[in-house]
Order: sequence, then structure tokens, then C-alpha cells
Amino acid sequence: MTFDRQQIKIKLKATAIHFLISLAVFLVLAGLVYFVWYPQPYFSVDGGWQGIRIIAAVDLVLGPMMTLVIFNIKKPRKEIITDLTIIAVIQLSALSYGVIVTYNQRPVAVILNDPLALSTVAEIYGDSLKSLDDLQNYSDEKPPIIAMEIPLNRQALDEVMRLEKDQGLMEHAQQQLYLPRQQLAGFIEKSQATMTAILGQRHGQKDFDNWLVENKTTAEQVLLFAFNGRYGFVWLVFDQDGQYLGYF
Repeated sequence: MTFDRQQIKIKLKATAIHFLISLAVFLVLAGLVYFVWYPQPYFSVDGGWQGIRIIAAVDLVLGPMMTLVIFNIKKPRKEIITDLTIIAVIQLSALSYGVIVTYNQRPVAVILNDPLALSTVAEIYGDSLKSLDDLQNYSDEKPPIIAMEIPLNRQALDEVMRLEKDQGLMEHAQQQLYLPRQQLAGFIEKSQATMTAILGQRHGQKDFDNWLVENKTTAEQVLLFAFNGRYGFVWLVFDQDGQYLGYF
């Protein structure tokens, strides 16, 4: 099939319009992902960047490319409308899937469990959690930062194993192991010997020193906890009262 210049010009114009509309949608979704669902450092190391790439591939590439390939101004008006409708349905379906996956995989809590902190997603709680708002009882951070401690007595350990076996609840999703917010600072403080050892093993002292300089504080004034994200590793920094200060 051959195209005259005017037809190519119209096709490119239609593609450009589609791309600009898609870009506007993408910017809204990107802001939601970056600022609400995956605030830093979780965007970088716990799935936010991967979610953005999925959304961008569908919204900025798939849709406009279909318009570029399919759109033909010489077709009857009814066929053009049909083509554009099909493109919109395919793009919106794929985009909805990408957004839902990204939303469902967002960290809803950060669980400190010596020696590493991990994030949790909503689905791992199953029916054991009435509302995600209940997690905010442990912390004012978003996502909430919660310390957990596995008791050493046999009865409590048996209960942990029973819940994992019968209900599929992994340890870091078992709320009976979560410590009250008042105990967060003490828990982090008790872990500092372990954190210092990990900091040395991972050669993180230089990054820590740089963070201290940038934030005009000293090592004696802060507490550290290692966060092992799904796609990377960072250090969470707290003050002596357990208030979250930042990361490096």
C-alpha cells in the first residue's frame, strides 16, 4: 500500500495527538505511583520504577503505535471510528491491567525484622486484616514502619507455624508479632550492633558519612536499619526516638 504525503502527514498528526493525550494520562499516573503508592526509597528499590515502565510501555508506546499503523484517513468514517474504538479498548484494557498490578504490588507496610526490613503488599494479609488503615495504628509513616519480634517460647512459635500452614500467613504478615509504636525506637536501638556489622559488610560507611554531612547530624544522633527491597537495598535512618528521617 502506498501513501501520499498528505495522508502520511495526517497519520502522523493523529499519532501525535494520541501520544499527547497518552502523555497527559501517563503524567497523572506517574505522579500517583511516585508520590502516593511508592514514595522514595520504595520507588527505586521496591517496585515503583518497574510499575512505571509497564505503564509507560502500554500508554506511551502501544496506543500511539497502533494509531500509526492502523489509522487511515481514506477509510470510510464508520471504519475510522471502529478502528479508533478498537485501539482505545485495547489500550485501556492493557493500561488498566498495568495500573492494577502496580497498585496491588505497592508496599502497604515496612516490617522491621532483625536483621533486615521487608515490605508487605496487601494480598499477603488475606482475611486477617480488616482494613489497611489498621496498619497506621503502628506508625504515622506512609507506608507505616512497623517492628516485629518473634517470641522464643514454644507456644508462640507453634502459633506462628500454625498460621503459616493453615492460613498461608507469612511471619511478617502476622499482626500478633507486631510491636506497638512505643517500642519501635527500642527495637531499632537493640539492632544497632547487627546494623553496624551489615554496614561494614556492604561497604556502606562512605554513603552513611555523606548522608550525615548532607543532613548536618552525627552518627550518635541517628539509628539505622537495613531495608531489603524487592529490587534493591537501602538504609533507613531514624532519630533516637524512632522517627523516620530518610534513607541512603
